[in-house]
Amino acid sequence: MHTSPSKPPRTSVLIAVLALLSIFPPLATDMYLAAIGVLAQDLGVSHSAAELSLSLFFLGLCVGQLLVGPFVDGFGRKGPLLLGTLLFCVTSALLLVVEDIAIFNGLRFLQAIGACVGMVVGRAIVTDLYSGRQAAQLMTLLVMLMTVGPVISPTLGSLLLGAFGWKSIFVTMVLIGLPTLILTKLVVPETLPHERRSPHPFRAALQTARRLSVHSAYLIPMLVTGLVQAGLFAFITGSSGVFQGVYGMSATSYGLTFAAIAAALAVFGRLNSLLLNRFTPAQLLSWGLPLYSLTTLAATLLSGTGTVWMLFAPLWIAMGMVGLLTANAMALAMAAASDGAGTGSALLGAVQFGLAFAVSTCVALGGTGSPRPMALGMFVPAVAATLLWAAAHQRTLFQRRRG
Repeated sequence: MHTSPSKPPRTSVLIAVLALLSIFPPLATDMYLAAIGVLAQDLGVSHSAAELSLSLFFLGLCVGQLLVGPFVDGFGRKGPLLLGTLLFCVTSALLLVVEDIAIFNGLRFLQAIGACVGMVVGRAIVTDLYSGRQAAQLMTLLVMLMTVGPVISPTLGSLLLGAFGWKSIFVTMVLIGLPTLILTKLVVPETLPHERRSPHPFRAALQTARRLSVHSAYLIPMLVTGLVQAGLFAFITGSSGVFQGVYGMSATSYGLTFAAIAAALAVFGRLNSLLLNRFTPAQLLSWGLPLYSLTTLAATLLSGTGTVWMLFAPLWIAMGMVGLLTANAMALAMAAASDGAGTGSALLGAVQFGLAFAVSTCVALGGTGSPRPMALGMFVPAVAATLLWAAAHQRTLFQRRRG
């Protein structure tokens, strides 16, 4: 049963603020991409060492969500949300004065913990208040609004880098984080009443995690979400080295190209909202996953030939499919975890960014001499997601026939 807040804000206002909170992770990754090379020079480290700060940020998002989930189910949604937003602002400010790469990476890890809270709480609040197709459509809207981050961040980061240097990027994070903290205090309601909170949140979280880990209705779409998103993070990690290193783009050209590809997330998100009026999330996953695999295969085959524009079309479609598939798989997983939405959201996010850490590390270690590591980082998880969903679908059909 979904519980409404005593004075619920308009749905559009609430979703907009939740989306703003959810862009902290892409803001702290995409806006920072064009600056990796300059940062490496300023701190006297290699490009790969600077890229590792990106991988550690993903690891922080993974670990952070495992810590945040129990708090969200035990102490409500709003308190942890405010603390996480404050942590993001403080660490963003401290990154301005760091000159050692080890301390820098440690702060990036902590920054990620603060950044992840908005994602965990946003999914939990949508699950608290909505269900069924409406939840899937609002999750899609949330994902669409989140794409504002990937679309504008690289270009904004490139402009800031050229005009004021890489530290201005972290100043901008602070300037976005502080107003968001105020809006969160004013707009976001508490959607988990005291009677539904766990008196022993970590113990309850372990019990919920055990239950969900063997519940196929949650487990399969959760894994599909993580595998699909892994392709996005392979693109994020490798794009700077590919576009700037291999194809020689300037920081501004790279930012514009990245934004053009990321815009597919918004286009396909709108398409998904229309398709959900006729099809279920499960049906959209069944035809969408094979298409996603085919486009990542095309990107892999084209990655060693021609110019950058030969990669543009398959990358654009693949990124669009990430938005469409993620929203539907996420809605299915969260619907199955509605009794423990905080823990379910945390597990989903932990798997998502655990896979992101693994894939982005492989892409970074693959070097920047070829687009192939980035393309394979998209293709391999896409095929795994497609095969997993197909196997689960066949098993469900078999069980229904036997029943």
